Amino acid sequence: MELKRVVVTGFGAITPIGNNAKEYWESLLKGESGAAPITLFDASQFKTKFACEVKNFNPLDHFDKKEAKKMDRNTQLGIVAAREAVEHSGILNGELDKNRVGVIWGSGIGGLETFENEVLGWANTDIPRFNPFFIPKMIADITGGQISIEYGFHGPNYTTVSACASSANALIDAKMLIQLGKADVIVCGGSEAAVTASGVGGFNAMMALSTRNDDPKTASRPFDKDRDGFVLGEGA
Repeated sequence: MELKRVVVTGFGAITPIGNNAKEYWESLLKGESGAAPITLFDASQFKTKFACEVKNFNPLDHFDKKEAKKMDRNTQLGIVAAREAVEHSGILNGELDKNRVGVIWGSGIGGLETFENEVLGWANTDIPRFNPFFIPKMIADITGGQISIEYGFHGPNYTTVSACASSANALIDAKMLIQLGKADVIVCGGSEAAVTASGVGGFNAMMALSTRNDDPKTASRPFDKDRDGFVLGEGA
């Protein structure tokens, strides 16, 4: 069987070193680090006090207030990156069979901040009251679903969940689906937003994170004999 040739047509990114693909690439070439003290929650009592956070991200710059409240930060970041990629690709400018366009998205954890906030809220009351958007905001495959809803893409749609390899697996699956003739176009990638108290606390408990709090920018050193753990990041 002759496999189809697969071409990457568009890029999108929102990262700790750039809030779009161009900024991200330029920062990579400069060797910039996105590691800095944590601002998303009070990490003063944690072993690790730094992470690679997305900087200057305001959901209301991208979504209306009502829409933003229905999404976890993980999904917000994912949609922002997907929008850039779709626009960059130009696929919407011509004839497009949306039944042949899919979304394969990767996420290791999904809406961790939502889960954390809802459980804490329930624990602090005597009434089991939960937000009606709790589950739709939390589940890992909601980002791919939201991207499909936004554009009306009706092709293959699912999420790959394989820890740090989730986004890489999404790319591989997307390539194979196109080669096998299951779709003509796939929006693929991944997002994560686990810089939360439970995220940092959980990885600290595993002794998986670097605790090089005095020098965050050099803490990520995967092949160094003095490596003391990885640096947690977020983005899409």
